[in-house]
Amino acid sequence: MFLDDFTFDLESFLKNVSTHPGVYRMYDKQGNIIYVGKAKNLNKRINSYFSKGAKDLKTQSLVAQIHYIDITVTPSEYEAYLLESSLIKKHKPKYNILFKDDKSYPYLALSHHDFPRLYGFRGKPDKKATYFGPYVSLASMRETLVLLQKIFPVRQCEDSYYKARTRPCLQYQIKRCSAPCVNKISKETYAEQVDLLKRFIQGKLSSVLEEVSNKMHQAAEQHDFEKAAMLRDQLTILTKIQQQQIIDQVSLRSFHVIGIASIMQKACVSLLEISQGKVEYDRHWFIDIDMLQEKEDVISAFLLHYYLSDQSRNLWPEQVILPEGSKVSSSLLSAIEKKAGAKLQWLIKTTGINAKWQKLAMVNAKQKLQSNLQSLSQYAAKFTALQTWLNIEEIRRIECFDISHHQGEATVASCVVYEKQGPVKSAYRRYNIEGVTAGDDYTAISQALHRRLSSGVQADNLPDVIVIDGGKGQLHKAEQALLQFDLQNTIQLVSLGKGVERISGKEVIYRGFDSTGYHLPAYDLAFLLLRQIRDSAHDFAITGQRKKVAKRQTESILEQIPGIGAKRRKALLTHFGGWQGLTSASASEIAKVSGISAKMADMIWHALH
Repeated sequence: MFLDDFTFDLESFLKNVSTHPGVYRMYDKQGNIIYVGKAKNLNKRINSYFSKGAKDLKTQSLVAQIHYIDITVTPSEYEAYLLESSLIKKHKPKYNILFKDDKSYPYLALSHHDFPRLYGFRGKPDKKATYFGPYVSLASMRETLVLLQKIFPVRQCEDSYYKARTRPCLQYQIKRCSAPCVNKISKETYAEQVDLLKRFIQGKLSSVLEEVSNKMHQAAEQHDFEKAAMLRDQLTILTKIQQQQIIDQVSLRSFHVIGIASIMQKACVSLLEISQGKVEYDRHWFIDIDMLQEKEDVISAFLLHYYLSDQSRNLWPEQVILPEGSKVSSSLLSAIEKKAGAKLQWLIKTTGINAKWQKLAMVNAKQKLQSNLQSLSQYAAKFTALQTWLNIEEIRRIECFDISHHQGEATVASCVVYEKQGPVKSAYRRYNIEGVTAGDDYTAISQALHRRLSSGVQADNLPDVIVIDGGKGQLHKAEQALLQFDLQNTIQLVSLGKGVERISGKEVIYRGFDSTGYHLPAYDLAFLLLRQIRDSAHDFAITGQRKKVAKRQTESILEQIPGIGAKRRKALLTHFGGWQGLTSASASEIAKVSGISAKMADMIWHALH
C-alpha cells in the first residue's frame, strides 16, 4: 500500500516544483546524496541547473549524475539556510565539499578595529578579522550580510572611505550604519552592537532578544529616548525573525510530524523527523485510496505500516504530531507504545511552535502530491476531460489571461500557455497595460486580448481555448474581442468567476456566448486543469506587476541622486543590462561605467542598498 519511492519524472518535476523557499537534495543512481542546496524560490533555483546557459565543469558534472531530486519546503529562507547547513554537515555530499577548497569559501568578516567593519570575504582567513562561516555559496553570504545590515548599524565601508568622511553617508540616513566615522555613536555603544551581532550570527537569538529588550527599557528609564527608539526598532525586526523561525528552535526533544494531503484517489503522507529542533529526515509515501476512505483511515494505516512493521527500531520519538483533526483508536496508539517500550505523547490540537511544525508537514505533503499528480499522463487526462466537457474534438493549446495591478497602477496582463505536455513557459507573455483607468480590469483584459489575437492571426498560432480569470464582465469583453476578429467559432472561451462563497474549488464557470453559470465537482479533472492554469496566470501576473513596481521605485531612487541624469541612467542600464544587474553590482563595478566616478559609484551603491 505504501511506497517508499516512485518513478521520477524529471521534466514534470521541473515544471511543477514549488516556488516556496526550501532545501533540495540531489541523488545519484545508487541513492547517495551528491548535492544539497537551499533556495528562496525552489522552482527557479532547481530549474537553473537544467537551463541552456553556459555552466562550469562542476555543474555539468553534477547534472550528469542526477537521478532523483527531493525537496523540503520551509517557512522562510532563513530556515532553508539552517537546514541546508545541517544536511551538508550530516551527509557531506561530494559536490558540496570536493569542488571547493578553503580559499574559495565565502565568509562574513568582522575587522579588529576600534569600530569594527562587517564585510563579505572570500579567500584564506587571516588574523586581521574574526570570520564567520564558511557559507555554502556567495549568494548565501550576501543575503546574510544584507539581513545583518538591516538589523545592526555596523559600518561596512572600507578604511579609505571611512577615514575620509566629514559627514554621515547615505547608510546612516537609511539607518544601516551608526556613523562612527563622524562620532555619532560612542565606542561603548558600538561595541554593544557588535557583540549582539556576533551572538546573532552564532544563532543565539533568544539571548540577543532578551538583551535588546533590557537595554531598551534601561534607555527609556534614563530618558535616552533616541536610543530607546533605535532599540525598539531593532527589537521589532528580531522578534519578527523569531516568530518566523521553526527549524533552529533550541530544543532537546525528539519528535515526528506527520502531514497528509489527498486529491481524488491519491494521497501523500509526509513524515518529518525532528531532533534538537532540526529536521533530520524528510520522507513521504504515495498511496492509492478509495473515495469513501476517511483521512483517519489513511493515518491509521500509515501508523500501522511505519511504527508496527517488522523493521527493528532503536530510536523512538518522544512526541508524534498528527495531522489536525486526526482520529486514531487508542488501541492502535497503545500497541505502538508497547513496541516502543515507553509512553509517547500524541499531539493533534496544537498551538505555537507545534502548530507551525504541523502546518509545515502538511505543506510538504501537499507539494509532493501536486508534483506527483502533475505528471505528463495527468495533463493528457485533464485535457481529455476538458475536451469532453466543452464538447470539442481536440484541445492542443490553452491560454489563460489575468490582470494584476498595484493600487490601481502598474497594471500588467499575464498570458500563460498549456499544452498536453504541461505548461509551455517559453510561450508565457506579459502585457504592460497603458491608458486605462486605474483598476479597470475590463478594459485591461480587452486590451490584452486584442494585442494577443492580432499577433496570433498574423502568425497563425491561435489557441483552441482561452481562459479568463473573472466573471461575466471580463468574459463579455473577451467575447467582443473574438467577434472583432471573427474567431467566435474558432476559439472556445471559458471564465472562472469567484462565486458567492469566494472559495477555491467552488468557482462558477462561464462559457463564451452562454450566460449559464456551471459548477463542476472540486476534483473533476477538467475543473482541476482550469484552476491550475488560472492560478499559474495569477502568479505570473503578480510577479510581473511586482517587477514593474520595483523598477519604478529603482528609477525614482536614481533620479534622487545628485548628478545622475537621464544620460548617466541610460549608461548604467546599458552597461549592466538592466535594473537587476545594476542592483547586484558592487561599487567598484559601478565605477567602471563611463561617466561614473568612484565617489558617485559609492553614492549609487548605497542608494540601491
